[in-house]
Amino acid sequence: MQFLRWVYPSLVGFLLGLLQTGLFFQLTFTLSSSFRTFLMITVCWLLGSSAGIWAAKRVHLHLNGFTLLALFTYFACAVLLGLAPFNTQLWPLYGLLIMFIGLYPGVFFVRLGAFYTARQLFFRENNGFIIGLVTGTLLFLAIGRIALWAMPTLAAGFVVPCTLLVYNRARLNPPPSQIASLMEETA
Repeated sequence: MQFLRWVYPSLVGFLLGLLQTGLFFQLTFTLSSSFRTFLMITVCWLLGSSAGIWAAKRVHLHLNGFTLLALFTYFACAVLLGLAPFNTQLWPLYGLLIMFIGLYPGVFFVRLGAFYTARQLFFRENNGFIIGLVTGTLLFLAIGRIALWAMPTLAAGFVVPCTLLVYNRARLNPPPSQIASLMEETA
């Protein structure tokens, strides 16, 4: 269990790296390969993460709920790209979907801050993220688009039960009235 607790932020980072790689390849190949696409993914992801930091303190939803929301909106984006390829009028909708995906990392960092130092959390998540970026790219090159669908699903299949195994449900889904006291405990 201790090993799982140690590696958990890396697993989440791995999932986030796969999601961002999948967004990049799918949007680049079926919407636009311009710099604006990369910029939209990055900016909307960061805006979503900022909103997630805000939401973590106010929204009473378990961390796994945000994981599933990110996965659902990732697949909604992929389906929309399949239904309306190269439709640049949908840029705002893609941006909104990416912001919903970005909620998860924001909530993750706030809620897991009670269990790790900032240094540990960022180091482990970032290393997992880099591995996810590289793995997603290599698998996409090796086996094609199916990797962009299968790998995030498999990674989430590990992250969701690990969240339940390693961490107390109440601590990852605190009522808004308890968040202030949790933040004070860790400060």
